[in-house]
Amino acid sequence: MDSINNNLNGWLIINKDIGMSSRQAVNIVKKTLNVKKIGHAGTLDPLATGVLALAIGKATKSVKYIMDGLKKYNFTIKWGISTDTQDAEGKVISKSNKKPDQIILNSILKKFIGENEQIPPKFSAIKVNGKRAYKLSRNGQDFNLKPRIVFLKNFKIINNNVKKNNTTFEIECGKGFYVRSLARDICKELGVDGYVVNLKRVKSEPFDLKNSISIKEFLKLYEKNDWKNFFLPIY
Repeated sequence: MDSINNNLNGWLIINKDIGMSSRQAVNIVKKTLNVKKIGHAGTLDPLATGVLALAIGKATKSVKYIMDGLKKYNFTIKWGISTDTQDAEGKVISKSNKKPDQIILNSILKKFIGENEQIPPKFSAIKVNGKRAYKLSRNGQDFNLKPRIVFLKNFKIINNNVKKNNTTFEIECGKGFYVRSLARDICKELGVDGYVVNLKRVKSEPFDLKNSISIKEFLKLYEKNDWKNFFLPIY
């Protein structure tokens, strides 16, 4: 193996595929570029896709600034079923034929705008007494997560598919915000069942999908030594 590459300092914006963890994406890029310092600005769940900003070399010192930036997500709630993870990965815990009233749904969106308390999902990477919450949940252990103050700047419906019984939303939010928690709270407010499908991060200030490249594309371009067109300087 070649010596560690310490000359790369900048950002590589990955358009993460479904099924891949954020750590897996980091490890692939780290091994391919043979760099020592690499990190990411905001974890995406394996079932989530979209913008995953990777900081390489000295860029890792600026991760905190990207973490503090606004994030934009598109996500869909499938009505009629609730799962323990609030997404398609979990076990079904309840079902109903009750559908959300669209007028009421539109009216409650404003309730979530601004700063609010949000309880993270129990299936999350948050640590509880030194252990990941999702591991405790998988082991059937009972615990409670404390609510956190989160910020939601914008919230709107972008599509309502009556035939498929789902609604697609777009939000712009601050750090530490959980879309799955938002979906859970919407369902609770409406008195219906639902879970998140098709969660995509389309922006992580100042980066968006236009700056991004998939892992597959990155590996192909790396073989051609043409990947640096997507490598952004620290500034």
